Amino acid sequence: MTALADAIKKVATGPHLSKDLTEQEAFDVMMEILSGKADPVRAAIFFIAMRMKRETNEENVGILRACQSMTISQSVDVDQLFIFSDPFNGFNRHCPMTAFLPAVLASCGLPAMSQGVFEMGPKFGVTHAQVLSLAGYNIEKSTAEAAADVMNKQIGWAYLDQAQASPALFALQTLRTQMIKRPSLATLEKMIMPLKARKQTHLGIGFVHKEYPDILGWLAEASGYHSAFIARGLEGGLVPTLREPSNNHRLLNGNLEACTLKPEDFGIEQDTRGVKTDDAVTAQRTLDEGLQALAGVHGPAYDSLVYAAAIVLWHCELIESQREAADYVRTILDSGKANSFFEAGLS
Repeated sequence: MTALADAIKKVATGPHLSKDLTEQEAFDVMMEILSGKADPVRAAIFFIAMRMKRETNEENVGILRACQSMTISQSVDVDQLFIFSDPFNGFNRHCPMTAFLPAVLASCGLPAMSQGVFEMGPKFGVTHAQVLSLAGYNIEKSTAEAAADVMNKQIGWAYLDQAQASPALFALQTLRTQMIKRPSLATLEKMIMPLKARKQTHLGIGFVHKEYPDILGWLAEASGYHSAFIARGLEGGLVPTLREPSNNHRLLNGNLEACTLKPEDFGIEQDTRGVKTDDAVTAQRTLDEGLQALAGVHGPAYDSLVYAAAIVLWHCELIESQREAADYVRTILDSGKANSFFEAGLS
């Protein structure tokens, strides 16, 4: 009997008789699935049964630990690093301006990286990889190449694709599409740490459902992140709405605290939640909007980058005042420095 078969017997016996797995049991099951030896039907049953039972923190950290162990990772010679992932299945209602955020943060003095995939079901929305690929970025960079870019003071940022960093996890893409409903992996893969800074590695992650901040905070602490900004962002992403207050959370010094952010405190006044289009959201439209923002053209795209970068600089305690952080980012964008860092990463 395999670890997966044993686990299904425990977690798929109905709402009253199902039992939780230990962290080690969850780890063993996920390692069996990632090895490619597990029957795909059984793997799908496991993920759906876990979703219906609702995963415990211990089960989640066991699965995450397995995914991390199968990820090509390394340390980088920088004091601080900000890692974030928008939903791997992308955006279809707002252009994901955060594709440009790592370059903006790097130009502000904070090395940063994002991670994701080119496309992911069931949403199949616009992703960072699609936007960056159109811009000329090599989305097939290895972990070592991404690390080199992050440590390069003229670049300071990178995008790392799951296909390169975690190929065993990426291999489950077809299974996940056929499952239709999202497994816990949709959340846990955004918490993988492929690069680790010398002193402090910070996590940025979005949520939709109100029960997730506690879960994400616990997992970030268990995974070794120095801090985490947990955003009530658009479509589950990192950037909150531009037109009204948002209820976010911060993990600092092991403590999770609620954090209401107001766009006006960052000098932002918009009547739109984010960068929307009259037609379907596309990678090309996102690239066009992002390049204009990097060129200093004011509008929702520009404000999205200001808001996101200022939040991160403030959260990481690099700038104490929210308004000062936002004004600093505006100076960086208007000077063309952020655009220079973005272009350096494309070469």
